[in-house]
Amino acid sequence: MAKIAQEEIDRILDATDIVEIVSDRVPLKKVGRNFKACCPFHNEKTPSFIVSPEKQIFHCFGCGAGGNAIGFLMKQDNMDFPEAVEFLARKAGIDISRFTREQGDSDSLFKKLYELNKLAATFFQNTLRSDTGKKALEYLKKRGVDNEILSMFRIGYAQDSWDALIKHCRAKKVEQGLLGKAGLTVPSAKDAGEYDRFRGRIVFPIFNEKGEVSAFGARVMDDSLPKYLNSPETIVYNKSNVLYGLNFAKKAIREMGYVIIVEGYMDVILPVQYGVLNIVATSGTALTPKQIRTLKKYADTAVVLFDPDQAGETVSLRGLDILIEEGMKVRLATLPEGDDPDSFVKKNGKDGFLKIIDQAKDLLTYKLDLLVKRKGSRDIEGIIKEMLPTISKVENLVIQSEYLTQLAERLGIHEASLRAEMKKVKPDYAYQSERDDDQQRSETKFKLSELHLLGLAISSRKLFDRIEEAVGIENFDDENIKNAMMLVKEIFSKGAEEIVPGKLISRSGQDEAVKEAILQASTKTHITKDQEKVLDDCIAYIRKENRGKTLKELAAKLRVAQEKNDQTEMKKLIVNINKIHKEKVA
Repeated sequence: MAKIAQEEIDRILDATDIVEIVSDRVPLKKVGRNFKACCPFHNEKTPSFIVSPEKQIFHCFGCGAGGNAIGFLMKQDNMDFPEAVEFLARKAGIDISRFTREQGDSDSLFKKLYELNKLAATFFQNTLRSDTGKKALEYLKKRGVDNEILSMFRIGYAQDSWDALIKHCRAKKVEQGLLGKAGLTVPSAKDAGEYDRFRGRIVFPIFNEKGEVSAFGARVMDDSLPKYLNSPETIVYNKSNVLYGLNFAKKAIREMGYVIIVEGYMDVILPVQYGVLNIVATSGTALTPKQIRTLKKYADTAVVLFDPDQAGETVSLRGLDILIEEGMKVRLATLPEGDDPDSFVKKNGKDGFLKIIDQAKDLLTYKLDLLVKRKGSRDIEGIIKEMLPTISKVENLVIQSEYLTQLAERLGIHEASLRAEMKKVKPDYAYQSERDDDQQRSETKFKLSELHLLGLAISSRKLFDRIEEAVGIENFDDENIKNAMMLVKEIFSKGAEEIVPGKLISRSGQDEAVKEAILQASTKTHITKDQEKVLDDCIAYIRKENRGKTLKELAAKLRVAQEKNDQTEMKKLIVNINKIHKEKVA
């Protein structure tokens, strides 16, 4: 994408409602003039994430994340800057084709890999429906998958060949080396080139939240191992971020108010075929904080449905606490022995499947049943040790108290002693949600008086003029605030009467410290009731600071002049010092 002029970016931001963008991904609650939610970028129980429709910015007081609509999409949807701008332009109906028409080699690697994955998915699909894929197609039909679902999930087949995909991509003029970057090929052991990663397997494209093919999972049709083979992690695929089927399920999850979480590809595909649409899979991995935060955009309740085997139970227990810790309401459902979601829904249909979901146990009952089964009812100490950290994570204190009462009754112990043990429970950081470096709160410290003045300058051209006259931008100590003030001056010098902070942020480029200063300053202005008084106080404070700083500098020069016995310089310096002291009295 060619560089977009700042004026064009401003036009796109003017046409964008940040509340609409954020609310599509995070449940917002109106509080006064702003909207509030639990931050999607870090784990918290008390909402500290604010979206301001007036300022067109978001800001988390917990982790420090903040910015405009472009920055939100970059953080939340993993878009790069051009992708976020293009997305908002399309949504606003603004034509920016003149910036995207001649991309050529400037296309991002992200886009190239998505296009390559799409090409590979089509190749696998066509192979499945060819003579080569006849056996695989028969296998899928035997498993009960119909043609509509095959097309919907773009299921394909990788023929048992070392280079079928390589040859196909070569014929399509795919850039050399791109297949390896997408994880579609594997280097040969003898450094004799590459070969196809997926061979002789049914292939399931793995979609990101937007419905783009980011990776593949491939399954054998016999008992050979490994049963499943997945794409390695690439710049467009991080398995800890992805939930299989979410691109299809998100609308139904929002409408029904809960999500069903299962393990594998077929555990999603067959239930969807039978009409169970609010279902996603972890693809055999443990749930991660990022996956749960993604789900929370659509619903706050999860029903976990894993296979009734030891491995499934282990995943259930491990994922249970992390769901609670991330603020999800959790229920657990179990299938009859010998069944998994796809076999069960084939035998019992949608109604039978949903009956199992309706019978899901609350977290206390489910986990306690598993622990008793595993440890035995006599291992009270072991059960308590496992149960109390889980109960401690329940945010609602009334529900937490009820769980303690139930646990005491179930184990046949005094509730008072159980509550005493509860007080000893320390926070369990085993599942503490990680924060990426770019999500860590900025450690930059700003001078409070200068921060207030920046916020006031942003809010009004009249106040900016007063600040510039009384203080002077060059007299600001903090370089980041000084740079932000220069941006404000530039906008007002072009005739603007007001500044939207969201647009100002877009002018700060990659300077995170300047962006953070704008965010914090804008927030302080919002809670400032008497702007004129704050302005006078800050100007007076900075003048006082500047006088003190000047007096120190003059005193230092006076000491040097005294050492040199320079009478002329001493007299001049004393006059200046007295003058400043007189101004102070005045």
